[in-house]
Amino acid sequence: MTHPEHPAAVQAGLTVVGCGYTGRRLLKLCREPGRDVVGTARGDDSLAQIRALGGRALRLDLDLPAARLPRDCCAGRALVYMTPPPQAGADDPRLRNFLSALPALPASLVYLSTTAVYGDTGGALVTEETPAAPASERGARRLDAERAALQWGEATGVPVRILRVPGIYGPGRLPTDRIRQGAPVVRAEDAGPGNRIHVDDLAAACLAAVDYPGAQRIFNVGDGDHASTTEYFRAVADAAGLAPPPELPLQDLLARVSPAMRGFLVESRRVDTTRMRTELGFIPRYDSLAAGVAASLTQDRS
Repeated sequence: MTHPEHPAAVQAGLTVVGCGYTGRRLLKLCREPGRDVVGTARGDDSLAQIRALGGRALRLDLDLPAARLPRDCCAGRALVYMTPPPQAGADDPRLRNFLSALPALPASLVYLSTTAVYGDTGGALVTEETPAAPASERGARRLDAERAALQWGEATGVPVRILRVPGIYGPGRLPTDRIRQGAPVVRAEDAGPGNRIHVDDLAAACLAAVDYPGAQRIFNVGDGDHASTTEYFRAVADAAGLAPPPELPLQDLLARVSPAMRGFLVESRRVDTTRMRTELGFIPRYDSLAAGVAASLTQDRS
């Protein structure tokens, strides 16, 4: 569906709701003059990290009934919502309660969803027009949140941009410990294509979505390198100078992993990011697994 253009939130104040690993990388990008940033978190350590990055730190626990943003942290500002849904159920009451409690309307809302809303396509290509068919409760919760955000945007007139995010990797988030411990991966012939994005590219994509001049829109984000999980682990092991992980048949590995990990192993798809590149105008810096892994290791050692 085509939506009328809405005035861009260029250089608008920015509030990151749920300012964790990705949110802190976003704050680093917002240090240029004129970009006032606020980050919300629950814990003291996270709040201290937000302050160290030059942001205003706001304690906010969205599981508390009275949780709400102060008016000056939302009115006319861009909101980037990164708080995950609860870990059970098929909906996201956190986001719904958050939106209903806003004391003023923001300039825009960017919601970070997941490519898990597409479910398993057997490795087939998915675009933003592919019908969502989540195969897990995790994907169902995110789809519910997407719908809640878009419905709220239609009702209020606030532009909403949905980013469907694949696996995130980056400094401090590579599976080097698992590889050192000899944790097995699925054998190559059983591994379907995967999708990932370096955390710094995801942060930059968020900023591009904040400044996007359109209204309601969904964007797949990713590096375009559809390496399987097995290829990813091999690439990390090679770059880190570690022995490659042992490989097991898919069914054997499924019996040894957590329910959450099973979803990553049995769902396979190739996420098309053409709209991100052409309409959002964002090109990832790390568009190959080799480049992103190398950069992550370099930053780990610095």
